[in-house]
Amino acid sequence: MKYLVNIWILLSISLMASCQNIKKTKSDISEKDLYQYIDFLASDSLKGRLPGTTYDRVSAKFIRDQFEHYGLKLMSENGYQFMDIILDQKPGAGNKLTINDAEQKYDADFTTLPFSSTGSLNASVVFIGFGFKLNNEKILWNDYQAVDVTNKWVLILRGDPEPDSTNSVFINQSSDRTKTLIAKDMGAKGVILVSGSTFDPKDKLQGMSERDFDQGIPVIHVKREVANTILGDKGKIDELEKQLIKERRPFSIELNSHVDASTEVINNTQKTQNVIAKLEGRDPDLKNEYIVIGAHFDHLGMGGKGSSSRRPDTIAVHNGADDNASGVAAMLELAQKLSSKHRKIKRSIVFVGFAAEEMGLIGSQKFVESGLLPNASVVAMINIDMLGRLNNKNELQVSGTKTSTETESILTKLNADSTFKLAFAPEGYGPSDYASFYNKNIPVFAFTTGVHLDYHTPADDIDKINFDGSVKATNYIYNLAYELSNRDKKLTFQEAGPKSRPTRSARGGLKVKLGIIPDVSGSSNNGLKAIGVTENNPAYKAGMKSGDIITAINGKQVKNIQDYMYRLSELKPGMTISVEILRGEQKLVLLVQL
Repeated sequence: MKYLVNIWILLSISLMASCQNIKKTKSDISEKDLYQYIDFLASDSLKGRLPGTTYDRVSAKFIRDQFEHYGLKLMSENGYQFMDIILDQKPGAGNKLTINDAEQKYDADFTTLPFSSTGSLNASVVFIGFGFKLNNEKILWNDYQAVDVTNKWVLILRGDPEPDSTNSVFINQSSDRTKTLIAKDMGAKGVILVSGSTFDPKDKLQGMSERDFDQGIPVIHVKREVANTILGDKGKIDELEKQLIKERRPFSIELNSHVDASTEVINNTQKTQNVIAKLEGRDPDLKNEYIVIGAHFDHLGMGGKGSSSRRPDTIAVHNGADDNASGVAAMLELAQKLSSKHRKIKRSIVFVGFAAEEMGLIGSQKFVESGLLPNASVVAMINIDMLGRLNNKNELQVSGTKTSTETESILTKLNADSTFKLAFAPEGYGPSDYASFYNKNIPVFAFTTGVHLDYHTPADDIDKINFDGSVKATNYIYNLAYELSNRDKKLTFQEAGPKSRPTRSARGGLKVKLGIIPDVSGSSNNGLKAIGVTENNPAYKAGMKSGDIITAINGKQVKNIQDYMYRLSELKPGMTISVEILRGEQKLVLLVQL
């Protein structure tokens, strides 16, 4: 019965979607068209476009039908690129651990991590220190050089010798997942992770609170007492951790213990899909080079805990009119206008509605890894995410402006009439789908009108959209796409910041919060703007207001979101801290009780 009801819903909404094809007599980008796109995608009937649902599929079909309506060539499987997503994970009944014939208890002595495979291994163990394999201009450190871990368990310390440094030479290999990948590459068949007291004084076991993907080998996390049992007479975890932090050198040793363990991870999976279509270029040579224009179409569904909603206790439709029906609407208008000019377009342009961005850039990662387009043939990627709230200062934010040597001059030239106050953010990595392309050495242009108080709440509705501003911004992006598709030479890619954002989240996350909505756009490097301040939280009680710019915490400079997060990681509940802010031209210091 549930299946039949879902089919009925899908057919009913699909029929409604089929009536939404915009019958255009002109190729101009218009408020009317943008409104119709957003009105459909952000309607209550689509229940927030949660990935893997009927409403997700209807949204995808709507986008696909528009592409086809504008004469684009559907790619992949009739316009769809399918992928599995993990909605949630839980440990199965088959998680068992025995050390030298002594059975351990799940959740008390050990846990299975979410990126573990389901499997078993009965083998000897090698202690491998921090599990590094580093060879660069800054450091040579290989914990595997003196031992053979083939077909064995490896016991690895979590973290690294520089836990308080945001610029550590170890940071790119400090995560549990990366250490597991290295161990697998070295031939290990199972990984046992343990926290030293420097890394985690509380010795808290990690569970399956975050979704992740199978790394291909069993991975378990054990308490220090269990790890000491595995070490036997070879030492104690706390002593070894202190030694390695002090001596900063590789260390590994074969152990006499035998570990027999099985792991079981139960994944609740569903399918979702990117939507992909191509406008083929007219130049016989340049048509084999591509501009990718993308916007994600998923959102948070009905919200709730674990959904990224900023109101997790409210179950209601999260329509996502700005995030990101506005970006999809702009992409569709670009598709129709560029297709109307197809005889003047030299390079091919590929349009992608990305799936599951809110779950971690899953759709864009699938696209760049799929080989559907050779990444080397992609000249540039234009990402549109939240383009519906242009303010009265006409501030248009563009990220990735240093990912090619030509980017900023092109953007400035296209804004010769000063329609926009352009805010440039140089880095190619950021919290949207363009990061997946930058990771493949592709120049990126990421457009947004910025975060606001309705972000990830049920209040992100169509009545808040600035349609006049959306038309202006979409026309500007059209001029960019036209320029990129017809310029004689490729852009010159250059690295602009890291290819991924190193984090210290494995250390247990932040223990405190100020209670602000930070500006995560990266458009400024002169402080962190609080675009919202939540009532009855520490910042609010201290007198902080929306629009204040945090420049320092406890006298330590804050230039951006990364600085801010690291400063918070140093703090503990109960502390009173000083927070320096700019409020307009006024400099203030607030005392905040955490």
